[in-house]
Amino acid sequence: MGVTDDTVGRFLDAVGAPTPTPGGGSVSALVAALSVALSRMVAGLALDKKGYEDHQADLRQLQASATRVQARLTALVEEDAKAYEGVLAAMRRPRDTDGERSERVARIQEAYRRATEVPLETMRLGVEALELAQAAAEKGNRSATTDAGVAILLSGAAIRGASLNCRVNLASIRDGPFREAAEAEMQALLERAQSVGHRAMALVEGRL
Repeated sequence: MGVTDDTVGRFLDAVGAPTPTPGGGSVSALVAALSVALSRMVAGLALDKKGYEDHQADLRQLQASATRVQARLTALVEEDAKAYEGVLAAMRRPRDTDGERSERVARIQEAYRRATEVPLETMRLGVEALELAQAAAEKGNRSATTDAGVAILLSGAAIRGASLNCRVNLASIRDGPFREAAEAEMQALLERAQSVGHRAMALVEGRL
């Protein structure tokens, strides 16, 4: 179920149902999208407002970037669920003959790779969401500083949540170079998130 296909209540029911999907990966993508939406709001509240004249070009660029990032994160809510469903489907393939067993293993590996790529993209976009939240806190409407703070916290949680999905799926991947590259990127994204998040929250806290 995609978050754009139904009500919030029904999506929450789908998450809460005793089924594997949608799960933590989908929720992480949605949380990051919510972060971006808050950043858009904080920026929008400063557009064409007195006292923010020097930031108008940056605020418009922020909103344009945020619109792109939010749209992709929203799509990843459903893509994450489909990726894990692909793993389950691969595991259910027949394995009675050598050929079937070989094909099953190949399909499982392909599915786990996809199930890693999706949350890894969520992490990348989550870092962009975090940077947008930092920019919103710096240049957006100061009366909405706490909203920017929530955006910062949400994007940080989304990044860490998506990293858990990456880690658990990487553990099943036999492709060494792919696994090493993904692990290195994941670590770099986590370090970037920690650095940006710390500075951004310090700004928010300083204004309270």
